[in-house]
Amino acid sequence: MKPIALVLVCLLIGSAAGYGIAYRDASLPNHFGPVTDPELGWKSIPISEDAPKAVVEGGSVFVFGRMELNSVGKHTFVVKNEGKGMLELTMEGTTCKCTMADLKEGDTLKVAPGESTDIKLEWRPKSYAEEFAQTARIGTNDPRNSLLELRITGSVVQAIVLDPSEVRFTNLSAGETRKAATKVLSYKEESFEIEDVNVTGDQAELLSATHRPLTEEELEQSNGALAGYLMEVEVKPGLPLGTNRHTIVAHTSSEFAPELEIPVTSFIVGDISVIAVKKYDRDKSVLYLNKLKKAEGASTKLFLIVKGPHRDSVSVKVDETFPAFMEVEVGEPESINNGSVRKFPVSINIPAGVPEGNYLGPERKDLGKIALSVEGHPEITEVNIGVYFSVE
Repeated sequence: MKPIALVLVCLLIGSAAGYGIAYRDASLPNHFGPVTDPELGWKSIPISEDAPKAVVEGGSVFVFGRMELNSVGKHTFVVKNEGKGMLELTMEGTTCKCTMADLKEGDTLKVAPGESTDIKLEWRPKSYAEEFAQTARIGTNDPRNSLLELRITGSVVQAIVLDPSEVRFTNLSAGETRKAATKVLSYKEESFEIEDVNVTGDQAELLSATHRPLTEEELEQSNGALAGYLMEVEVKPGLPLGTNRHTIVAHTSSEFAPELEIPVTSFIVGDISVIAVKKYDRDKSVLYLNKLKKAEGASTKLFLIVKGPHRDSVSVKVDETFPAFMEVEVGEPESINNGSVRKFPVSINIPAGVPEGNYLGPERKDLGKIALSVEGHPEITEVNIGVYFSVE
């Protein structure tokens, strides 16, 4: 038989066999029961009379309208138990800050029949967007609705502009007082006003913020702004060496930004600096040890370099370490550069076998910490070093 004819015969035999199998399967009864029978609908699941019932008052979607990029959005959803059983709520995940009776993810909140609880959402847009949305997923033991998805939607507009986008102090001496400013410009509301301001962050009492309306001449130089303020920030001596981050929270009359956040960054330099064997970020004052193996631990060194007229009277000691298992020791100083500089060695040891943990941030409060107390210097009293690492 010729090859082409043989191929055609095989194709015919295969098609016939496939048709026969399909006809057989279609004619057989469904052995998986009525629920999976395509000709029968899904049967409804019986609900106990004692079951809880989760109801989001006013709906699970909140449309906030329009808001400014630098502002903070807040909304409270109210969840009521309209059933007869105890309602249990758990936080399953969120794309924004979600507060549920001060519970953390994995905890359970119980709501009695007829009672309600507040679930507060807070969000901070990171970019302009015509369609902006954030969600919080709340698990329930309501058999009708095992997952509540609370959703906020709206748009992020450019109504308020910061010029420059942050207040920044670079190479600020430890004993120096300095001022810097930014303009807060309104491009959509001529009646825009800043009502009050406050500074947040560690040692916020060392910063003060004042504001005044821009003059007509200043507004004319602001590319069409309808209203605006000059926000001036003063930093006083006392902040630790390295990078310090604070936030000015301004309450305004704007419908787009009733609460406006203005970032403040200050980099403090002085007679004391840090160098390290491992990677050290001078701007952030962070030592990077990265991922460590529990069975091995890690050791490294850094050095405090002390110069200036007070170098010979300076002493350094360990004030605090976090986590507590991190061993830090300050050694005897050494004079270098013909006595113009003193170098203090600082040994850091993370022993093998310590508990597993994650100290990788993203915020500084989530990092490990070494706090060194400084005596004998009129302006510098401490050196704080963040430690970026995990134990696995």
